[in-house]
Amino acid sequence: MCLAIETSRFQTEQAEIPIPYAVHIIKMIDMIKYCESMVGGKERINDLKQLLSSLESNAIRYPEKQADYAVQILKAIVSSNDEFQIGYILHGLDPSLTFNIARGPDFKLCNTGIKVEAKSKLNRTYLGDYNPQPIGLNKEICLRLLARDAVKADALSTAFNHQGTDIAVVSLSHSEFGDIFASHVYENKLSDTRENYEFGSAFKDAVKLVKQGKKGVILYSEVITGFHPYTIGAIASEKETVEQLGLELEKKEKDTHIDSKAANYYYRIVEEARTMDYNKKNEDGHDVGGLIDDERR
Repeated sequence: MCLAIETSRFQTEQAEIPIPYAVHIIKMIDMIKYCESMVGGKERINDLKQLLSSLESNAIRYPEKQADYAVQILKAIVSSNDEFQIGYILHGLDPSLTFNIARGPDFKLCNTGIKVEAKSKLNRTYLGDYNPQPIGLNKEICLRLLARDAVKADALSTAFNHQGTDIAVVSLSHSEFGDIFASHVYENKLSDTRENYEFGSAFKDAVKLVKQGKKGVILYSEVITGFHPYTIGAIASEKETVEQLGLELEKKEKDTHIDSKAANYYYRIVEEARTMDYNKKNEDGHDVGGLIDDERR
């Protein structure tokens, strides 16, 4: 209902309103009610309260900058929602998970010492267009597209280089190919030959990578429809694999001069992702296919 109201409002006013949607506020309250019982949860919730209070005070003090502060408030709420949601999900998978109140990654798995960082970026610049032509995705192509979004958002370098995490959980629900991935996950649930996009399975794969001495990445997007229960689609892979695929696809995009404002923008990038040599070897001889190749075998 909230989404319908906001969509109607957007269509009526023909302009994006840079304030939190009602659904974001409801989601934030729901996540806070769960996470406040987790170790370190109240401290993180207080941090969010202080941030929002500061932004609100600045917006009142500087009315000429209210539009900028409104965007900052929206970003703060969306990113906090994603962090709290990941905390909620991971705590259900591993009750030893706690919020990290010290500097560094957002969470820690106390049983294993594994550090987890939740990343969220609002980096959608292309809203798509109507085209009945099927795109024809699979898990390999989805990984390349999501890797491209994660790399363009600079989510990985921040999580691993600056915060020293073991697993980066990157929300791409607000990125350019997050919605396409979510649609594929929804369609996949209805198909006879299903690929595994369960978040729990992706988390197990990421933990397995860390135990092998590697860094893990979980790329995910929310799947919201009016016909089936809410779910999350996710893919796990090694950090080096995600970076290599993302950089390669981004380079292809630049080299072929794909216009981000053109009507066929999505399709051009998907075709570039489709033609990538997914199984090529990296410099040290390892297969960049990672966990997806293991899963197929």
